Amino acid sequence: MKWRRSPVKILGVHFSCDVKGNDELNSNQKLKVLQTKLDMWSSRDRTLFGKVMIIKTLGISQLIYSASNLPVPAGIEDSVKTKCFKFLLRKTKDKIKRSGLYHDTDKGGLRMTDMGLMFKSLKLALIPRMLSAGKKNWCTVPDHFFRKMGGLNLLLRCHYNVKYFDKLPGFL
Repeated sequence: MKWRRSPVKILGVHFSCDVKGNDELNSNQKLKVLQTKLDMWSSRDRTLFGKVMIIKTLGISQLIYSASNLPVPAGIEDSVKTKCFKFLLRKTKDKIKRSGLYHDTDKGGLRMTDMGLMFKSLKLALIPRMLSAGKKNWCTVPDHFFRKMGGLNLLLRCHYNVKYFDKLPGFL
């Protein structure tokens, strides 16, 4: 078996031993692609609803796919938010409260995606998959780390102190 030192691209996600290289290829490169797509669409005159649709479909979909498979580096959430709001509000001072843009249209919002909430929900989506997986091969590594603390069922159904979670790896 040959061990590769260069990153391997599997289904659009780069994997390697180098954490900084992973972050560069999976997050920073996709941020640059997001910025170029938003720059291309910024010259066209679109409504706020159209801009939100462009942000959701062309902009953050690739970042969400990477975030569903890998941990999100620090600072990515803030930079995505600033890029999206600069595109949405045309680099002017905010005239609309940002938290109001996340609401449904019947409540006066634009149904904009809250990236912080999205990243948290992607992390939490792992729990039901692991509980229903049984003894599948893909969940042996997380099971190993959860078993050190009593298992996933114990952690979900007991009252516990959060300070013991510092020993878990970052992807969990």
